[in-house]
Amino acid sequence: MKNLSVMLLLFFFIFSSCEKNDEVFEAEIVDDSDFLNSEAQAKGIADLFRVNFTTQILNLASPLIKTQPVFGLANDQYNRPGPYAVSRINATRQNCSGFVGAVQTVLAAIKVVDPNVRCNDAFPYGFADRRVTEISYPSNIQSLGKVPVINFVGGLLSNAGNYDALIDLWTSYGFIVVNTSNFINFSPSLQVTGLTELVDQNRNPESPLYNKVDLSKILVSGHSAGGGGAILITALPAKALQTIDPEIRLVGSFPLQASFNATGLGVTVPTLILTGEIDVIVPPILQGLNWQYRFIKKAPAWYIVTRYSNHGTPTLELARNDYAGISVAWILYHGKNDAEAAKYFVGKSYLATQDPAFIQGVLHPLRVRRNKLADKL
Repeated sequence: MKNLSVMLLLFFFIFSSCEKNDEVFEAEIVDDSDFLNSEAQAKGIADLFRVNFTTQILNLASPLIKTQPVFGLANDQYNRPGPYAVSRINATRQNCSGFVGAVQTVLAAIKVVDPNVRCNDAFPYGFADRRVTEISYPSNIQSLGKVPVINFVGGLLSNAGNYDALIDLWTSYGFIVVNTSNFINFSPSLQVTGLTELVDQNRNPESPLYNKVDLSKILVSGHSAGGGGAILITALPAKALQTIDPEIRLVGSFPLQASFNATGLGVTVPTLILTGEIDVIVPPILQGLNWQYRFIKKAPAWYIVTRYSNHGTPTLELARNDYAGISVAWILYHGKNDAEAAKYFVGKSYLATQDPAFIQGVLHPLRVRRNKLADKL
């Protein structure tokens, strides 16, 4: 999550400022011995310090705090859990610890990320291996047929737990979701790591996923740096991924605020570029529109900018997560051939162009778009 790196710098300046405030208080105490002896006044200093510290955090973090609740057609229809309970493989959650975890906890307290965020213990949030692959799946998978897949990678400096709200939502609609992270997350090799673990689980008689994975229906996604990886992996020849397993087929991609580490050149699968109106880390007109969407010439492509969204929006709880509804519509359309969900993307007056949650307008540069190949669907 790139906004975490911004916040780390923010905290550096906050702590520096607070150290200066400490010096001022200390000078006042030395000059007035009676002040030291006054318990009430000492308490007043502490209270003043806490208010000052909190105010600085809120003032500096306010551009990253999204207060608007979700709205719009897609969110009204799909921003709620689906019919399936969720189980996980290789996923643990704990209170976020360590320095990075402490920052995460403060960000949660001021609602920059999901206030209920829980971290796994991957380094530097804990002391486990930095590279972790978690798999979420419908709890009743044994009663289902083959289940389609979403292969996901998070953003720079993020923890896998930052995306629990979205991943649980997608899983609840009948998908297996692979979430791979190594804290940096720029390399498309993490998408390969996720696919490899998925294939291993599908072949393992001891796994709940044994022979339950529909390898012919894989969607790829990611946030920020991980979103760039999702774009890059779709530019690889199909045969390259089929060296992992000959049944692998990528049927769609939906990067969230994909970083500058990828362009749309060479993309060969249907792709939904999702970005945010007030994202200053990955500006929607630079990366999303001109660097990614406009270069997709070999596959159907869509471009959607969600209103009021900043770069941390994909890490929020569902009530503020603008990507929840439209991402569910996309995965149902491409992963399950759902005709109702397809209405947001196909047809002359497709619903994405009518959804007030997205920027609209014939002359607006950030309006909903689709390319000529998508027009023909």
